[in-house]
Amino acid sequence: MTSAAPPDAPRRRPILVPVLAVLAAAAIGVSAAFGGLEDAPEPKAEQLGKGATFDQGKMKTVFEDAVVRPGRIGLGVPDKRYLQLVLKVTNQSKSTIQAQGMTTALIAVRADGKTIMPASDPSDLGPRVVVIAGDKTYYQLHPDVPETVVMSFELPDAAPPPKTVQIDAGTYKWYESFFSKTHEWTPVSELEPPTAQARKRGRKESSVPVPVVGAKITMPVRVEGA
Repeated sequence: MTSAAPPDAPRRRPILVPVLAVLAAAAIGVSAAFGGLEDAPEPKAEQLGKGATFDQGKMKTVFEDAVVRPGRIGLGVPDKRYLQLVLKVTNQSKSTIQAQGMTTALIAVRADGKTIMPASDPSDLGPRVVVIAGDKTYYQLHPDVPETVVMSFELPDAAPPPKTVQIDAGTYKWYESFFSKTHEWTPVSELEPPTAQARKRGRKESSVPVPVVGAKITMPVRVEGA
C-alpha cells in the first residue's frame, strides 16, 4: 500500500503550456508550410462602380458620372468635346485644398483601357479640374463641405466617345515629419518591384516609391449633346 504524503510536503504543480504560445506556434507552422510569413498576399484594391463612395483619407469621393459633352464657359471650349468625370468630393482635412489636387488623389484614368492620365506627353498639362455650383466655377475645396468636382479631358475631333472609364484611386495617411515634427496628409505609397537587373544583383526591392491603388472604379460613359 502506498503511504500518503505528509501534510507539509510541497504539492507538485502540473506543467501548463500557455494556450497563446501553442496557437502562435501553430500559426507559424502553417505560414511556413505555405511559403513563409513575408509571402502573404497583399490586400487587393476594392472594385467599385458608378455611384460608389470611397474614403481616401484626405477626402471622401463619390464617383457620380462619366459623360462626353461639348465644352462651355468654365468647363472647356464650346466647340470642343470633353470626357468629364463628375465627382462629389468632401475635403476631410482641416484646411482648404485645391481642386486640381484630385489629379494626385486619382492615380490613373483609362478610357476603354487606354491611359489618359497621367499623360504620356510631358507637354500635356493634364485635365482641367474645377468645382461647380450652378453656372459658377471655382478651384478650392473647403473643409467638410461636399462639392461637385468636374475633371475634363479634351477628346480628339474625330475620336468616337469611349464606352467605359476605369479609375485608380489612391489614399492618404496622416504623416508626421521626423525633422519638422509637423503633420500633413501624404499619399500612401510602396516601393516598386525591382528590375530584372536589380534582382540579379541581389536586390529584393527598389528605392522608387509608387502610389498604392486603394480602389478601382469602373463607370459607363454616356453621351450628352451633339
